[in-house]
Amino acid sequence: MLEPITKGIDDLGNSLLLALNSVQGIFGKELSVANPIKDSILQLVGNTPLIRLNRIGSEYTGIHFYLKAEFLNPTGSAKDRTALAMFIDAERRGKLKKGMSVVLYGAGSSSISFTWIGKLREYPVYCLVPLHTSQERIQILRSYGAEVSVTNESDGARLAELAASKAQKVNGWIPDESANPANPNFHFKTTGPEIWRDLQGKVGAIVSAPGTGGAITGIGRYLKSQNSRLKVVIAGKQNSSFLRYGRAKDKMEQEAISLPAVYDPKLIDEYFNVSPEEALHLQADLYEKEGIFAGLTTGTVIVGALRLSEKIRESVSNERDPFNIVILSPDRD
Repeated sequence: MLEPITKGIDDLGNSLLLALNSVQGIFGKELSVANPIKDSILQLVGNTPLIRLNRIGSEYTGIHFYLKAEFLNPTGSAKDRTALAMFIDAERRGKLKKGMSVVLYGAGSSSISFTWIGKLREYPVYCLVPLHTSQERIQILRSYGAEVSVTNESDGARLAELAASKAQKVNGWIPDESANPANPNFHFKTTGPEIWRDLQGKVGAIVSAPGTGGAITGIGRYLKSQNSRLKVVIAGKQNSSFLRYGRAKDKMEQEAISLPAVYDPKLIDEYFNVSPEEALHLQADLYEKEGIFAGLTTGTVIVGALRLSEKIRESVSNERDPFNIVILSPDRD
């Protein structure tokens, strides 16, 4: 007795699958609900989700907050995008070839990402780290495949000099994410369009804490190309070069401040200074109220988003659609 019913259900399911395949054929694979099979772990870089915050910022009527969860990239940071983009670019331009090495300096998220992709692409990776780098961080870099050398230096400029010397000895390529346009260009091609797509173009502002400034430059360029009124906001420590530039009183004072070459300050509409205590408080709130564990930098960016909300709340409270603020969460550390 059950056979006709079962058969009917099977037929319906098959019809739905055929219809979905037909629609995908017209509009492309972006419409796919799920694509669980990956040809390589590198295909997990990017396409990170937006996570709606339900309790943090709930007092701001008419404003919605979305966390761009870059900590869900394979090594736990947005630097996976940067590293992948620069490897592809260097290989295409012939700056990085088989038989060469990759030379890094510093023990941050960038070094982890570049080490990981270097290992996948079968390049020996050498990483020079400052004197006071923790043993835990050194072990993480080694577990990803780097040959780590602890130097007697703590100054970034001296580390860069040592890395240049090492590169000459081992026929090495040194990624320079502060100056390489592949850094912001990749965010222009991927991160920005992902945000625009997932919110169906209803983006009011993007808030970020700059590292090299490559992410906010690429994302900001893309989003403003879609909506010139969209706000691009930076939140960071008071003594950072980005915040000092934002506080500068005139062009002469701005020109005296050294900024990474990949960063475009003309895109920025607002700067917010955030103390370490404020960032720590919101990082804790993010876990307590939303169940999301992310790095201290994410706490900084959330503070910036709340400050922006306080500033614009009157102007958006009567708007028909919610004002969506995207918070760039760069890593889990």
